[in-house]
This record gives sequence, C-alpha cells and structure tokens, in this order.
Amino acid sequence: MWKNWKFSIVIAAYNVSKFVLGAVDSVLAQTYKNIEVIIVNDGSTDDTLSKLNNYQNDTRVYVYSKENGGLSSARNFGIDRATGDFIMFMDADDYMDKDLVEECYSEFLSTGASMVFFGYDSVNSKGQKLVRGISMEYRHQLRSHSQVLHLLATNQLNNYSWSFISAKSLLQKATKPIFPENMYFEDIASTYKIIGKASKVAFIRPVLFHYVQRPGSITKSPSVKQARDLQQIKENISDELVDVLSHVDLKTWMFFIDLARYQILAYHVLEHRKELKTLRMTILRNTPGQINRIAKIKTFFLKIRVYQFLYPMLARLRWL
Repeated sequence: MWKNWKFSIVIAAYNVSKFVLGAVDSVLAQTYKNIEVIIVNDGSTDDTLSKLNNYQNDTRVYVYSKENGGLSSARNFGIDRATGDFIMFMDADDYMDKDLVEECYSEFLSTGASMVFFGYDSVNSKGQKLVRGISMEYRHQLRSHSQVLHLLATNQLNNYSWSFISAKSLLQKATKPIFPENMYFEDIASTYKIIGKASKVAFIRPVLFHYVQRPGSITKSPSVKQARDLQQIKENISDELVDVLSHVDLKTWMFFIDLARYQILAYHVLEHRKELKTLRMTILRNTPGQINRIAKIKTFFLKIRVYQFLYPMLARLRWL
C-alpha cells in the first residue's frame, strides 16, 4: 500500500555560497515529492544567506539562521525542526541523484526497515568521479541492527551521516544529543546510536549520493584535539555497547579507533613521542585476528617502528 511519508533533508550551511544552491537544487529535483528541506545557516559570514533567499517562495524550503556553533550544532538544530517521518543529513557542497529519496522510500515500504543505506562516490568540483576518493556500492540486503553494528565495529561500514536515511523515531529514541557538539568525528559518535535503535536496516545497491572533494580539502594536518575527541568517543562506545557487541567486535572497534588516534598524533610526533610509544604497544597488543589488507600493512609499519614517520606523507598521497 502506498503511504504519503514525508522526508526531511537537513542541510548545515556555513560559508558555502558557491555550492549551496547546487546541493539544495538536487534535493528539490527529487522524483518523490513529499519532502522538506531544512537549511541551517550556521552563522555564515559570506553571502550564503542571500543565496538562500532564492528559495523564499518555495514552500518546501525552510531556512533558519543561528550563531555559529559547528556542524553538530547545526544538525541538532535541524533535527528539532524537522517534521518528516524520515530524516536525512546532507552537507551543503554535495549533491544527490534525483531518485535517491524515491529509491529509499520504496525500500522502506517493501521491507519495513527503519534505516536505509545507499551507495555513494567522490567527485571533483566538475562532477568527475575520483579514482582514489571514498566510494561504496552495496549489495542489496536487509540486516538486523546487531549485524550492522558488527559491520561498523570491524571497519566494513563507514560512519558517514549523509550515507543513509533513517526514521525520525530512531533519532527520538537515541541518546541526546545525536551529534556531540564541539567535538570532531561527530559521525563516528552518532551513527552507532541511530543504528542501535533500528529493528531492520536495509542496504540498496544504487550509487545515489555524490561527495564533492575540492582542492585543498585534505591538506590540513589533524589537530591533537581530534585525537582527544576520538579517545572520548572510544570510551562512549565501549560504555554504551559493552552489553550489545561481542567482546571480539568491541576489541576490534577499539583497535581501529586507536589506530586512527595514532595516525593523528603522528603529525605531532615530537610533542607526543611518549604517547605514541604507549599507543603503539596497545595497538600491537590488541590487533584482531581478522583485519583487512590496509590494516595489516599499517600494523606491519607499526611493528618496524616507521609508521609514525611514514603515515603523514602516505596520507597526503592518499595511499593509506
């Protein structure tokens, strides 16, 4: 039976005047029509807000302005104002195919899932696919939330909050705030909370979302605060999922987070030599039995004590 569900697309916008119209237009072009676009202008200092005035006569678009509080703050603000049955998050410089919402709607309707993941790729500013960019094409399947948490824990599923649509009820049930504010890696800190409230999670095959990678977007060195935030997220996951995940899965997840922390601190090796030494021993001591090829290469370089010097260079070359 057809159902007239509403879909809310929440877009956080901060100083994106050059790109935001493309993102919003891709939403408004959806073949499924019962949508609303919640745009949160997060204290932009450029002409983002004036560009958004282009939509003042479109009843599907709601533009809110607030003081700058960061991506998490903007997303949480948008959640509170969304009236849809389902919610999707989107960055203001990316775009979606016109049938994304309709494909997800059909999957929700046919499977009874409360969360749907869809494929994505990375493109440059001209829309050309990047060979070394992040991308995913799923096999069509239906999973339980415990199975999907296993995929997260074992690094088989990425934590991108724009890579799925979920029922609003999941966000209402999850621990608040959904996105931790004043913290990096808000996707890692939030996705598991949403999945944990889903009875069934669907994966659909089509690549429907396009992550736009612009020149210079990956050249900044990570900050020590990022490493500290990852440690806090690690503790939160461990506390909240200790009775949900198997010991092996939880240990594997902690391994991957520690590896990410090590990679960040490798950019600051002189200031954090002692911490890197301790973290290296922790990672090697807790290396899971089953890890992918890239993780095996990383742990090998750790063993021979060169990873802290190699990683910053390899990361900039997109090799690891």
